[in-house]
Amino acid sequence: MGDTRLAFVALRTRDLEASARLYREAFGVPMREGQPPQPHAEVAWTEGAYLHFALFPAGDGPPTTNSQVGFFVDDLEAAHVRAAAAGAAIVYAPRDEPWGRTAAYRDLDGNLVTLTERAQPLRVAGVDIAGGGWAVVVLEGDKVVEAYRCEQFAQALRTDVEVIAVDVPIGIPESGSRPADEAARRFIGKRGSSVFPTPIRAVLETESYEKARERALELTGKGLPKQAYSLARYILEVDEYAHEDARVIEVHPEVSFFELGHRPLLPKKRSDGWAERRRLLEEAGIEVPAAAQRVREPDLLDATIAAWTARRYALGQALPLPDGHVERIGAIWR
Repeated sequence: MGDTRLAFVALRTRDLEASARLYREAFGVPMREGQPPQPHAEVAWTEGAYLHFALFPAGDGPPTTNSQVGFFVDDLEAAHVRAAAAGAAIVYAPRDEPWGRTAAYRDLDGNLVTLTERAQPLRVAGVDIAGGGWAVVVLEGDKVVEAYRCEQFAQALRTDVEVIAVDVPIGIPESGSRPADEAARRFIGKRGSSVFPTPIRAVLETESYEKARERALELTGKGLPKQAYSLARYILEVDEYAHEDARVIEVHPEVSFFELGHRPLLPKKRSDGWAERRRLLEEAGIEVPAAAQRVREPDLLDATIAAWTARRYALGQALPLPDGHVERIGAIWR
């Protein structure tokens, strides 16, 4: 036997035309003239669970009073301005309630009408370096709603999201090594070599690799991996914005995948490594697009797991490396 659920609500009113106009103009309910034989106004919602709402003339009987109906709206502040301008009797202005931000009014028969702002799904983004540009994946809830490539990090910042997680060091050291890098290498164990030590600022700002390598030896007594220096322009580009934009956090894909899978994964240079990462994301409820224009599979997967961590950060669930770090900058979040 199926579950019983509400499908039809009707109110009886003293003045059908005026009441229908109030619901339409004040509350944004698209009331229209109902089908014969009895005069009435109605609206039906057919997306998702079907629901039919109607107003009937009271006739010789009493109107419906002391009842309550509620509607969802996308923008409560705008809806409240509309309701007030249309002459709705205001019971209370928009305020926070346990079920969401809500305002309340009376219709012409004294019934309580509430408007509640529809909860918007959490939107976050993951960003990864992708062949000279940036791969961007936007998560809305569990759904990937955008996956694209841009040429500058500033373009990724234009997306309307709460958190942007990027696979680039944030917090360039002036000397020594970053505790975040050391903690990340320890955390992922045998995959730790994928976490490159972040060069100090004076080295990153040197104009060529040969000069940067000499500078590194002079200032740190250590060599400079060419691959680490190849990230210099990306690190400096992100650094320009990350200190001012509080949405931006640092992640590392191998750290995030380890957090998700609770184990080191196969190398992502191999197709079975890609398949393992895609499978983990799908098991977490995230359906990764089959492809994104001008974005390679490894970069698409890395940007998606970055977005997964961005969502954890937005929900207060992400953990920092090193443990106990409390500032946004200076940690690799997982």
